[in-house]
Amino acid sequence: MQIPVVTGMGIVSSLGLTTQDFWQQLLLGTQQISAVDWPFSPIQHPIWQSPITPHFDASQWIHHPKILKNSARFTLYALAAVAQALDQAALPTPPALRTAVIIGTSMGGVPELVDAQEQLAKGPQAVSARLMATVIPNMASAQIALLYGLHGPQLTLTNACASSIDALGLAARLIQSGSVDVAIAGGAETLINPVVGYSLFNAHALSQAASAQNASQPFDAHRTGFVMGEGAAILVLESYHHAQQRDAKIFGQVLGYASLADGYHVTSPEPSGTWEALAMRQALADAQRTPQDIDAIIAHGTSTVVGDRAEMRAMHDVYAYHHVPVTSIKGHLGHSMGASGAMSAIAALYALQDGILPPTVGTTELDPEVEFDLVQDKAKPFSLSTIQVNAFGFGGQNASIILSRLLG
Repeated sequence: MQIPVVTGMGIVSSLGLTTQDFWQQLLLGTQQISAVDWPFSPIQHPIWQSPITPHFDASQWIHHPKILKNSARFTLYALAAVAQALDQAALPTPPALRTAVIIGTSMGGVPELVDAQEQLAKGPQAVSARLMATVIPNMASAQIALLYGLHGPQLTLTNACASSIDALGLAARLIQSGSVDVAIAGGAETLINPVVGYSLFNAHALSQAASAQNASQPFDAHRTGFVMGEGAAILVLESYHHAQQRDAKIFGQVLGYASLADGYHVTSPEPSGTWEALAMRQALADAQRTPQDIDAIIAHGTSTVVGDRAEMRAMHDVYAYHHVPVTSIKGHLGHSMGASGAMSAIAALYALQDGILPPTVGTTELDPEVEFDLVQDKAKPFSLSTIQVNAFGFGGQNASIILSRLLG
């Protein structure tokens, strides 16, 4: 069986447009959260967001005018992150038949679809003939394959907030089986717009905090909901043999992965965390590791009352006899839905490289039910060789992946 390793990473995030900037801002505890400025904004408390900087210019990474003109923002984010990841991997031309492209996204080009609906007021002719080929969720993976001339598996996963961890896990599976030598995998999302925002607001899913500082508080006793985020995170995975032949730098390896369904509710996890715990256990089993072998967890930690509580119970169950340090990056930059898991994976790989975990920003008073060691206040050094990363989503999607430094 082939060993899947990571040789490149790329990101478009509210904390930075390179993985190095992203990582440094995580360590500094930077919180990039602001209030939206939309019509009908509620007066009782703001709606919070963590948008990509307006200075983002896709042409910095994409030199193809038609793709730039005819792509939704989530696709442009993905393409920019891919360009970074391939550059870091020193792999400008991946093998055409032996490279898989697997991208996760919750909804694809939602803002562009909403814009088209508004254009319809001008008449049917105002709706672009390219709309479908812009907004459908598989356009990120399609445009990646088109841009780099790739003919291997081209897949799109829409598993809500677990999408990009599932993308990484499936990529690792394809490499392990020998089906491909390289996989470009991760997630991309652009859901910050009034239609989605007001829907989530009306569902009481979004933070009800009065200040940005307290808007996203994973595992806090007073958490009230999540903050809308966006962006893309992409990893280049290769078989160890392929990477070794190229003398590529290796950032880590995928040891194990699992994905399963709650089968409980369309938006709420099963309260006991039973199925999240099972996903974590199955990932450990796939990695042939025990909880005692894990040095840290990058939790899903969205800052919702029911979501955090189920994950807390799952971690207590799996790690009952091993007090593992835990952190979540969503206090920094909100919840980027389908891209969030891959962002956490990048954080995990840098943590393994530098031996340090970023703090869980925004969290000040722990939920009294918390029994694990949550990293708070500032980044803390740890001896890190293996990290578990969780991602759970609407529809009962539960995914977990085990990452490690390259084992001899």
